[in-house]
Amino acid sequence: MTREQKAILAATPGRLLKEEFLDAHQLSQSELSRRTGIPRSTVNEIIKGKRPISAEVAFTLGMFFGMDPQFWINLQSRHDLRVVQFERAAAIRARVKPLIA
Repeated sequence: MTREQKAILAATPGRLLKEEFLDAHQLSQSELSRRTGIPRSTVNEIIKGKRPISAEVAFTLGMFFGMDPQFWINLQSRHDLRVVQFERAAAIRARVKPLIA
């Protein structure tokens, strides 16, 4: 894996949540949890990249920050696809026999 690919994978949805939303609004993880009802452990695991953003969390974050929940879903989906592309694409290509129309 290249240095660029590692950097892309390090840009998790949780990292963006922390740096661009919590830090920018001077919010702690505890305050986000208290004000949204998302368990603090869930917030912490998302920020650490150990848990994906679920549809319910995306909806909650969207309501809290006044934005479309689809933003959070798209962010998570793009990250998930990058993980597959960078870490498992060769194995998938080796086993898939494409349909020829």
